[in-house]
Amino acid sequence: MIRIALLTAAAAITFAAPASAAEIRVSLVGKSAAQIDADLTRAARTVCMRATFGETLVTDAYGRCVRATLKTAQAKLAEAQSAD
Repeated sequence: MIRIALLTAAAAITFAAPASAAEIRVSLVGKSAAQIDADLTRAARTVCMRATFGETLVTDAYGRCVRATLKTAQAKLAEAQSAD
Protein backbone atom coordinates (compact mmCIF):
# COMPACT_ATOMS: atom_id res chain seq x y z
CA MET A 1 0.00 0.00 0.00
CA ILE A 2 1.18 3.48 -0.77
CA ARG A 3 1.88 5.53 2.32
CA ILE A 4 3.64 8.63 1.02
CA ALA A 5 3.49 10.51 -2.26
CA LEU A 6 6.53 12.53 -3.19
CA LEU A 7 5.83 15.76 -5.05
CA THR A 8 8.73 17.23 -6.91
CA ALA A 9 8.52 20.28 -9.04
CA ALA A 10 10.27 18.56 -11.93
CA ALA A 11 8.33 20.65 -14.39
CA ALA A 12 9.33 23.78 -12.54
CA ILE A 13 13.01 23.16 -13.16
CA THR A 14 12.52 24.57 -16.65
CA PHE A 15 11.42 27.82 -15.03
CA ALA A 16 13.74 27.97 -12.05
CA ALA A 17 17.33 27.18 -11.27
CA PRO A 18 17.91 23.58 -10.11
CA ALA A 19 19.06 24.82 -6.72
CA SER A 20 15.58 26.18 -6.06
CA ALA A 21 13.71 22.97 -6.96
CA ALA A 22 11.67 21.74 -4.02
CA GLU A 23 9.91 18.60 -2.93
CA ILE A 24 7.28 17.77 -0.35
CA ARG A 25 6.22 14.40 1.02
CA VAL A 26 2.47 13.90 1.34
CA SER A 27 1.21 11.18 3.68
CA LEU A 28 -1.62 9.10 2.23
CA VAL A 29 -2.35 6.93 5.26
CA GLY A 30 -6.04 6.79 6.16
CA LYS A 31 -7.11 9.51 3.76
CA SER A 32 -9.99 9.58 1.32
CA ALA A 33 -9.46 10.32 -2.37
CA ALA A 34 -10.75 13.87 -1.84
CA GLN A 35 -8.32 14.46 1.03
CA ILE A 36 -5.42 13.09 -1.02
CA ASP A 37 -6.35 15.33 -3.94
CA ALA A 38 -6.56 18.38 -1.66
CA ASP A 39 -3.20 17.56 -0.05
CA LEU A 40 -1.54 17.04 -3.45
CA THR A 41 -2.93 20.35 -4.69
CA ARG A 42 -1.74 22.20 -1.58
CA ALA A 43 1.71 20.60 -1.85
CA ALA A 44 1.98 21.40 -5.58
CA ARG A 45 1.14 25.03 -4.88
CA THR A 46 3.78 25.21 -2.16
CA VAL A 47 6.44 23.51 -4.29
CA CYS A 48 5.70 25.72 -7.28
CA MET A 49 5.63 28.90 -5.22
CA ARG A 50 9.17 28.11 -4.09
CA ALA A 51 10.30 26.99 -7.54
CA THR A 52 8.99 30.03 -9.41
CA PHE A 53 9.96 32.67 -6.87
CA GLY A 54 11.69 35.55 -8.62
CA GLU A 55 10.51 34.66 -12.12
CA THR A 56 9.76 37.56 -14.44
CA LEU A 57 6.33 36.19 -15.34
CA VAL A 58 5.74 34.45 -12.01
CA THR A 59 1.95 34.12 -12.39
CA ASP A 60 2.25 32.33 -15.72
CA ALA A 61 5.18 30.16 -14.60
CA TYR A 62 3.40 29.31 -11.33
CA GLY A 63 0.20 28.24 -13.09
CA ARG A 64 2.08 26.05 -15.57
CA CYS A 65 4.14 24.55 -12.77
CA VAL A 66 1.09 23.68 -10.64
CA ARG A 67 -0.70 22.04 -13.57
CA ALA A 68 2.35 20.04 -14.65
CA THR A 69 3.29 19.02 -11.11
CA LEU A 70 -0.25 17.87 -10.30
CA LYS A 71 -0.49 15.94 -13.56
CA THR A 72 2.81 14.18 -12.83
CA ALA A 73 1.93 13.46 -9.20
CA GLN A 74 -1.51 12.08 -10.08
CA ALA A 75 -0.03 9.89 -12.81
CA LYS A 76 2.58 8.50 -10.39
CA LEU A 77 -0.11 7.90 -7.76
CA ALA A 78 -2.34 6.07 -10.25
CA GLU A 79 0.61 3.99 -11.43
CA ALA A 80 1.56 3.06 -7.89
CA GLN A 81 -2.03 2.18 -6.96
CA SER A 82 -2.40 -0.07 -10.01
CA ALA A 83 0.80 -1.89 -9.04
CA ASP A 84 -0.62 -2.82 -5.62
